[in-house]
Amino acid sequence: MTRWPRLLPVLAVLSCSGLDQGEGGVVALEVEVPVPPTVEVGDTLQLHAIALDANGDPVDAAISWTAADPTLTVNATGLVTGVSPGNGRVQAREGSLASNVVSLGVVARADTLLLVGDSIRTIPVDSGNSGDLVTELRTFTPEGPVDGHAVTYDITSPVGGTTPGVTLTGGAQTATVSTGIDGTVVGMRLIHVPGQPPVDSAVVTVSAERTRGAPVPGSGQRFVIRFE
Repeated sequence: MTRWPRLLPVLAVLSCSGLDQGEGGVVALEVEVPVPPTVEVGDTLQLHAIALDANGDPVDAAISWTAADPTLTVNATGLVTGVSPGNGRVQAREGSLASNVVSLGVVARADTLLLVGDSIRTIPVDSGNSGDLVTELRTFTPEGPVDGHAVTYDITSPVGGTTPGVTLTGGAQTATVSTGIDGTVVGMRLIHVPGQPPVDSAVVTVSAERTRGAPVPGSGQRFVIRFE
């Protein structure tokens, strides 16, 4: 179950004197924001606001929404749409009352995961490694590389054990690394473990996820390394 952490209301102490009271006894607005507080370009993120009275109890109110930056838009129900990468600010309003400013990150949407170079390689056992297994993430809105997005490499064959025979750069069977400014991951290799029996072949599967957990198209592609 997803939990929605609450930001502090614009008026933290609801019982103090001198509070302006809006329609229906509203004295504060509290905004709930999904985690992570980011939205991808072209995607949407639903925000929720609660109107509170002087006792801190929820009350019915006509809440509106405003966006302060062109990096995103927000409609009457609090549905945010990412427009361009950057930071964006949103507020809920009821009459003269306003919530805290909600800061959201707008990030480039990862639309495709690509394998760069040969996906099937035949190498000598004594060479030690496969060479760089380069992957690239790109967006189509607008078209370009996706920087700083996680890509996962996983040795799916042979199945790891006490003597797996091969590892990825860093000695792990699974490794997650971020794309560079050009949208690529460089430096990840399949390495034959010295002293371990050689394997005939190995498969490295690559994948990436969108901000809300959906797989990036192209996830599940594989590098196949054959040893001879």
